[in-house]
Amino acid sequence: MGSKTNLRALRYRHHITFAQLASCAGLSGQYISRVELGEITATSRLEVQMSAALEAVISKRRAELQGAQCRRHHPAAERGGGHRPAVSGCLRAGGAGTPVYG
Repeated sequence: MGSKTNLRALRYRHHITFAQLASCAGLSGQYISRVELGEITATSRLEVQMSAALEAVISKRRAELQGAQCRRHHPAAERGGGHRPAVSGCLRAGGAGTPVYG
């Protein structure tokens, strides 16, 4: 997040809303907005937290897309005949950077 527009550019490029990023980062949408506008100085800890949250949202979408494609090609999975772990895609409390499964 070297400049104030990098976070916003990444969010826009991946169509990520404030609410999605805030949920995964454990921050408010207002706080994220202030970071994007340069009103809050991004510390290295905040950069890691935001990066992990962006990756979590993108990973969640990727898993959902793969699941949808699997169901389309294997209808038994849609009827409960297949197993696919639920991935919330958000970080554990404390920003450990690992997705929560279950």
